[in-house]
Amino acid sequence: MATGSRPGDRPSGHQASPIRNTSQTAHDGRTGPGQCGTEAPRLGGYQGRCGYGPRLPLLVISPWARVNHVDHTLTDQTSIIRFVEDNWLRGQRLGGGSYDALAGPLTGMFDFASGHYARKLFLDPNTGEPRRQDPGLG
Repeated sequence: MATGSRPGDRPSGHQASPIRNTSQTAHDGRTGPGQCGTEAPRLGGYQGRCGYGPRLPLLVISPWARVNHVDHTLTDQTSIIRFVEDNWLRGQRLGGGSYDALAGPLTGMFDFASGHYARKLFLDPNTGEPRRQDPGLG
């Protein structure tokens, strides 16, 4: 399992999210003149989409996830869409002002090259502690 976090993460989590798409309307998360940039919006000219919302962890659960790894790449939910586009659509983006055009990549959370796969993890249903073997084996 690998986790993603944002640059400068602190345990308190009181850091404002970065502005990714400017907006000059009261319909974005940062109201007030100039609080969400002064240029035209980057994503299709749409207003009201200033930046990221609350900071949330991103967990990657996969046999190819880097084990015991924390990735500090700036990511959001559209990073998952970007991952699909990069791997199966040859980098073609949705377009139409979708945030996948600005999304951070998830590739740093995976190890596809080494051939080493994360072991399956089985948890004891009573304690939540890891088990040493598959519960179906005894």
